[in-house]
Amino acid sequence: MSGEIEAAGDALTGGVIAGAVERESRDGAHGKSAQGHGACANCGAALTGTFCAQCGQAAHLHRSLGSLGHDILHGVFHFEGKIWRTLPELVFRPGRLTRRYIDGQRASFVSPMALFLFCVFLTFAVFSYTGGALLNTGSNSTGDMKSGLQKEVKVADERLKTIDRLQRSPATSKDTQAKLTKERAELTDEKRRLELLLAGDMNGLIQTKSSGEVLKADNFQVELGNEQLNTAVKNGLLKASSNPSLLIYKLKSNGYKYSWALIPLSIPFLWLLFFWRRDIHLYDHAIFATYSISFMLLLIVATTLVIVLGVPSGTATFALIVLPPIHMYKQLRGTYALSRTGAAVRLFFLLNFTFIVLAIFAVLLVLLGLTG
Repeated sequence: MSGEIEAAGDALTGGVIAGAVERESRDGAHGKSAQGHGACANCGAALTGTFCAQCGQAAHLHRSLGSLGHDILHGVFHFEGKIWRTLPELVFRPGRLTRRYIDGQRASFVSPMALFLFCVFLTFAVFSYTGGALLNTGSNSTGDMKSGLQKEVKVADERLKTIDRLQRSPATSKDTQAKLTKERAELTDEKRRLELLLAGDMNGLIQTKSSGEVLKADNFQVELGNEQLNTAVKNGLLKASSNPSLLIYKLKSNGYKYSWALIPLSIPFLWLLFFWRRDIHLYDHAIFATYSISFMLLLIVATTLVIVLGVPSGTATFALIVLPPIHMYKQLRGTYALSRTGAAVRLFFLLNFTFIVLAIFAVLLVLLGLTG
């Protein structure tokens, strides 16, 4: 129940923040307009209409709980209709949406950053609620692995029983006894590791070492060109080995907080695709990247939810493989006015650049998790 409340809270927070970024806090607690008189409560300028001509604040200031609720819902759902104009364009005509926003049609659509923020909050809210269903799509493989581990434990048990019988036998020589003792110790350790893996006890699995060696920071070989960074990463690896769940938590938390970094990481690679064109600016690439990442997050949310609803994981995986390139192709064509061949060639490079950006982002998250 707490996970559901937390997920709902994340989505609600995302909507409110997105609404704040949009800067659309219109007045009228219930959508009513009011002619202003006197001075603006914010900047003191004389009011001549519904909104202040100087700072844009509404003339009428509501102070009711009902209007506060309306503001929250407005922030989440954009009752004015912007979100419902933006989402269909983002899904089916991403290139046209990006081009229209770049060209100045901004009042009709949710801004890229506001949409991105809401998508980030929504993604992590859904993951919190579903427990990362998308990451557990290989349920059959997991079941097969568990069955295999159980069989290995059974085989180890049978071999240990055989060793017991041989060691109790008077006919067994001293050399054979020594070999059996060594094999028994190794097999006992292996069985223990299999049982920990079967139980999902990663802490115990990492701490269990057949040699009995105590894990120290110096056991990790790290060379990043900076002694302080090497030491920080080594200590982080030591902490992660003793408490892997903490590292996983840090990775999730940092992914949540620093997801915005995907945008600046993407811009240089998009620039490489069009560096000779004077009519394209870095701002255009930023809008392209922000809308594109927002779509990918929404796609992850959608596939996660359909898996929870019972759609085969194979179908969801297929969608995650096929739909992103199609979306990128359409967005490239529409945003940069490319021919089919030009868009296809750039799509090839963009897909490779995407893997590079994700790899850089993943490395940064790991470093933050280990040194934080």
